Amino acid sequence: MSEQENFDSAFEEARAQEAADAADRLKRGQSWDDWLKIGVFLNIGRNKAMVRAGTNEPIGARYIKSFSEWMATYAWIGEIDKATRTHAMWCVDHADELARLRENMGLTQRLAANHPTTMRRRWDKANKEVDKAPAPAGKKESRADVIQRELEAVAAERDKWKHKAEKDGSLFDLKQDSTKIIAQVIAQNMSPHRLRELMKALEAENARLKAVQKQAG
Repeated sequence: MSEQENFDSAFEEARAQEAADAADRLKRGQSWDDWLKIGVFLNIGRNKAMVRAGTNEPIGARYIKSFSEWMATYAWIGEIDKATRTHAMWCVDHADELARLRENMGLTQRLAANHPTTMRRRWDKANKEVDKAPAPAGKKESRADVIQRELEAVAAERDKWKHKAEKDGSLFDLKQDSTKIIAQVIAQNMSPHRLRELMKALEAENARLKAVQKQAG
């Protein structure tokens, strides 16, 4: 199978090249930034596989088949073991938290913690230690509590989407969901051509509304 596929956007094609270059550099030494580039591209593949499999979660036989077929188009992905791929995607999903964790490391520690699996273990260890520490009375919530609350919020948001899609076929609520969420869902479920047409239509409608408001004023 060819290592080239028809990309859905210039953004995806650029991320694919960045990831391939990063994978080549990793043969000569570990780099945290390179692993994140690889994780970003793997997440793009994961999202595409979910769309093709018709699921909102990265689970199920159809998703696994679709994701495997997508990965097979890139020989360099096959050189990375499954656990490392999984941890690389997890690192991208938790990039902000891991960036804060790395900021608190010394230079030697950071240089020794460039692999996704290593960072996942350090994150687990750091949060396990925080959980064991007694919470001082009157103090603000611990970092572990904040992270747990954020994870629960993400899970709740995911469940809300899933329930709404199952109930009425809609993936988002125009009145309640953030513009970022709406944009992500639309981009993942429309072809590049239709996405460009939608953007043009939105710009035209925005211009029309401004003209109406100007006349009314």
